[in-house]
Amino acid sequence: MLRRFFLLFLMLTAVVHAEDAPPLLDATVVIQRMLAHRAQQDFSLQARLDISRDKSTNLTMLVRNTPNETRTLFKAGTSELLIVQPVTGMPRWFLRGSGELTGARLMEKWLGSEFTFYDLGMPFLRWPDAKLTGEARARGQDCLLLELTATNQPYGRVKLWIEQRYFALLRAEVFDPNEALVRRLAITSFKRLGEVWIPRGIEMSSIPPNQALPAEEKSRLEFYTGDYAAKLPPEWFAEGKF
Repeated sequence: MLRRFFLLFLMLTAVVHAEDAPPLLDATVVIQRMLAHRAQQDFSLQARLDISRDKSTNLTMLVRNTPNETRTLFKAGTSELLIVQPVTGMPRWFLRGSGELTGARLMEKWLGSEFTFYDLGMPFLRWPDAKLTGEARARGQDCLLLELTATNQPYGRVKLWIEQRYFALLRAEVFDPNEALVRRLAITSFKRLGEVWIPRGIEMSSIPPNQALPAEEKSRLEFYTGDYAAKLPPEWFAEGKF
């Protein structure tokens, strides 16, 4: 069994430790358990983003952790995206040359892929209205099913499959405010990095309106190496650079 591994985006900034857990009371407890196991040190990862079937790009992800926040910097060529995630509160996004991203810009596609800027910050994990709806299996693992809803957000509802023992997100389905299924997220494999496990493959599928599921469009983010003891200068993550 995996002893520990990173969660996606958030997961890419946190380590989950297996331990004996008290009985779960509600969805809030599950979310808190996910968010509580934040990595304490900086780290870096090298990855490839398969934007589509015939287009890919290499990228670097740098993560700086402090007691109050996590800052994640994605670098692909001349493109740089910074996500600032406080320990409590919602994330903020900064794109080099554009400054802080807000409103409709958050739903633009990152590097032309099916991952939007909004998706990379996973703000729905901070939505206040969460419910534990049952249990299911995903990728052969027993999972808790959660539903989160919100108003005045690009998405109206999100379903999460959370692995029961390690509190790791394995799958998500995203619905627009009109209750149409519009996106799917899946962790497809894991890879060992030193003392930890990281998501090796992360897929995001976008389902066009009024299309059957086989018509979904897909991008894949694959991590292949990294440094879990990186020393990253804080000036690399300064908001003023963007």
